[in-house]
Amino acid sequence: MNRRQLLISLAGAIALRPLGSFAHTFEPPCSFFVVGDWGTGGALQKRVAKALKLVAGSTGTSFVVSTGDNFYPSGVTSAADPQWKTKFEDIYQGLNLPWWSALGNHDHRGNVQAQVAYSQKNALWNMPGQTWKHEVAVSSVTKLTLVALDTTALVLKSEGWQEQLQWLDDTLGASVGTRVVVGHHPLRSYGLYKDHAFLVQHVKPLLDKHEVRMYCCGHDHDLQVIRNPEDRFTCLVSGGGGGSRETSKGKHSVLAHSGGGFARVAVDDSGISVTVYDADGIEKGSVRI
Repeated sequence: MNRRQLLISLAGAIALRPLGSFAHTFEPPCSFFVVGDWGTGGALQKRVAKALKLVAGSTGTSFVVSTGDNFYPSGVTSAADPQWKTKFEDIYQGLNLPWWSALGNHDHRGNVQAQVAYSQKNALWNMPGQTWKHEVAVSSVTKLTLVALDTTALVLKSEGWQEQLQWLDDTLGASVGTRVVVGHHPLRSYGLYKDHAFLVQHVKPLLDKHEVRMYCCGHDHDLQVIRNPEDRFTCLVSGGGGGSRETSKGKHSVLAHSGGGFARVAVDDSGISVTVYDADGIEKGSVRI
C-alpha cells in the first residue's frame, strides 16, 4: 500500500460517519460474530458457514466482523473476481447479515482496493477503506465503536504505517462508548504466531490509553480468549473460519479451541460477553469481560 492509498483510506474512514451519529440501533444485547481466515472455498469453510447460520437463527445476531484473510491464497483481482461468488456469496447464502471486514496478509497479495470497491456491489459487504470506523447504538445508554486496522501494512512498515497509528490514536480519542479494535495479526497468542512484538510495542499503548475493551484478530487458525494482566483489554483470536491449526492454553488463556469455528460477542449496558463455538456451532465456552 503506497502513501497516497493509505491517506485516501484513512480519510474515507474518518469521514465515514460523524461523531455521535449511529447507523443502527439494536435492542441490547447487540451481538455479532467474529470470524477470520475463512476464504478457502473448502469443506471447513462450508461447515463453519452452516454453523454460523444455525447460531444466527437461535441468537438474533446482528452482523459479522471478519478479521481478514478473506480470500486464499492471493486475495481477489477485482470487484468482479469469480471468488466473490464461489467463496463468499454462495457459501454464506442464507446468513443474510452485514459483514464488516478487515484485511489480512493474504488479501494483500491481491488487489485490496477491489475489496473496498465490492462494498458498492453487495450491500452485505462493508469495507469503507483499508481502515475504518463503525458505530452502533446498542441502547440509549451504550454505544459500540468498532475500529479496524490494516495490520499487514503496520507490521511490514509499509509507507504510511506511522500515519495509520496516528489515525488510530485520533479515532479512538474521538470515539465514544465501548471500543473494540479489529486487526488481522494477533497482539497476544499462544498459537503458532505467539505475541507480535511490533503490535505490543506500537498498538498496545494506544489500546490501553483509550481504554479499548477488546482486540479481535485472526491469522492464527484457532480460537483463543486471552487476558494478559499487562493489558487493559482482552484479546480475542478468531481465525478458524476456513482452516485449522492446533493451539495451546497459556498462562493467561481463558478459552482455547482448535478445529475450526467462530466467536460471538454480545454487548449490553453492563459489559461484553464472548462465546466460542466449534465448526458445528456447538458452544465450547463463554466468558464475561
